[in-house]
Amino acid sequence: MLITLRLKNFAVVEEAEVGFGPGLTVLTGETGAGKSILIDALGLLVGGRAEPDVIRAGADEAVIEGLFERSTELGHRLVELGLPDDGPEVSVRRAFGRQGRGRVHVNGALVTVGVLQRLMKGQVDIAGQHEHMALLDSAQHLGLIDRFGELVEEEVTVRYRAAWERLREAAARLQALGGDESQVAGRIDFLTFQLEEIERVSPKPGEDVALEVERKRLGSSEKLRHGVGSAEELISTRDGSATELLGRAFQLVSEAEKLDPALGPVREAIFRTRAELEEASHGLSRYLSALDSDPKRLEEVDDRLDAIRRLCRKHAAPLEGVLGKRTALAAELDELVHRAERRAEVEAERVKAEAEATAAALKLTAARKVAAGKLTQTVMEGLARLSMASARFEVQFELAPLGAWGADAAQFLFSANPGEAVRPLAKVASGGEASRVMLAMKAALADSDSCVCSVFDEADAGIGGAVADVVGRLIKDISGHRQVLCITHLPQVAAHADAHLRIEKGEVKGRTRSVVQALDAGDARTRELARMLSGVEVTREALGAAEALLRAANSRLEGGAALRHVKPRRNRKKLTEVQRRSA
Repeated sequence: MLITLRLKNFAVVEEAEVGFGPGLTVLTGETGAGKSILIDALGLLVGGRAEPDVIRAGADEAVIEGLFERSTELGHRLVELGLPDDGPEVSVRRAFGRQGRGRVHVNGALVTVGVLQRLMKGQVDIAGQHEHMALLDSAQHLGLIDRFGELVEEEVTVRYRAAWERLREAAARLQALGGDESQVAGRIDFLTFQLEEIERVSPKPGEDVALEVERKRLGSSEKLRHGVGSAEELISTRDGSATELLGRAFQLVSEAEKLDPALGPVREAIFRTRAELEEASHGLSRYLSALDSDPKRLEEVDDRLDAIRRLCRKHAAPLEGVLGKRTALAAELDELVHRAERRAEVEAERVKAEAEATAAALKLTAARKVAAGKLTQTVMEGLARLSMASARFEVQFELAPLGAWGADAAQFLFSANPGEAVRPLAKVASGGEASRVMLAMKAALADSDSCVCSVFDEADAGIGGAVADVVGRLIKDISGHRQVLCITHLPQVAAHADAHLRIEKGEVKGRTRSVVQALDAGDARTRELARMLSGVEVTREALGAAEALLRAANSRLEGGAALRHVKPRRNRKKLTEVQRRSA
């Protein structure tokens, strides 16, 4: 549920903060007073696309903030998206600057618009006065049936999606094995050439590093021989070497130890040091014996390193990458050389997956037809309430190629008058009729998803007279399932509201000034309904008619006309005055 909506420098609004409660809240006022601006802002707050002119003239930044009640669904999504979960409310803030891109914060965390869309998807359903245009699009009809039947959660849908995915993967593999024979032959030649080029060098893992070490040793053999030989002389081979001096020291300390046993550890340390020096001397001797200064071997190492480096440059990869590519080339070549056999195997897999997908699609179609039957009955009941008892509404299914959503195409058929055949809704419904069908559809879908707030932006356009009161009752019924915000010019609809907000526009010192005012039950609300009935001048007769509308609405509510209606609670945020300039 939406708790609070706050705007700053948005469109022509300078600043506004509006609180909302459960049940049905209506927004009324003269045309152009700014009612739809609130709905536009709410649409952006759930991830809608912003136009460049959303920033108020003269301001550098527009800000929209909303506070939503944390539902169970929102709580799960916060966890899935790794966003802060701060308790019973979820705050969303969206800012748009003239310099650079906008910013979005959820519970204080900076996120992208895409993350915001994923968080708020399906939470707010906005139905504008042209919403029936989407209802006339047959491409949307199958989705509405699925939404009504909650098929997304059904096991049959999960099974179909798995079968479809297997079919799609098999088809992709089959396509990869297909192609023109000459193209395949050319690809085989190319792969063979690249593979043979690598095999001619036949590098081993880590060989380039080992060769580089060997090359450095061979190229520096004389320098190594001189340095190592000199070190050996200093340690052991010349007069006065380290080992000779340590030997003398050892003898002297040994003699002294006879006089003072405390010198024992010193003698042992000298002994160990002399032993280690002798071992080092032997190591240097062995190294000198094995040191190779063969120029021919150095040339071989240079040639081998050059070949490996050329291979790496050609494939733009280190040696490990070249070895990995050799494996991939060999696998692809084997696949193409034996593609006839592989095609037969993959084709068998595709046929099996297609049979499984077709069987799953049939079950999906059957489930959809059951849902369509229930949807038809519910919409017909809604149309009867909207004074269209003679109208007929049907769902027509057609077979479609297997796709991600099954093998169905659906279309809504409609007839407004008895004796006339049903035809596609888009071809036969007038504007007012389409609005009534849309309202009946919204009522049918009211309890079928996780949406917590429905918005009707003059969705009752084209409706008047006695039907208007029925529309009000229908929207009231929808508010028994979820919070409903409704912009309307029909007093018969406004009379059913739990909360009534009036938006007025005026001019003070050359600036346009709008005020959002909460109308309490009583004289203020009665006068607003009277204004909607009679126009600028509120007559006594209009006031009487307004009082009658309110009495009738209240009596129906007390009599149980509203389905599962939630009692309203006071707005949690105090309403503030709205000031704005003309754009």
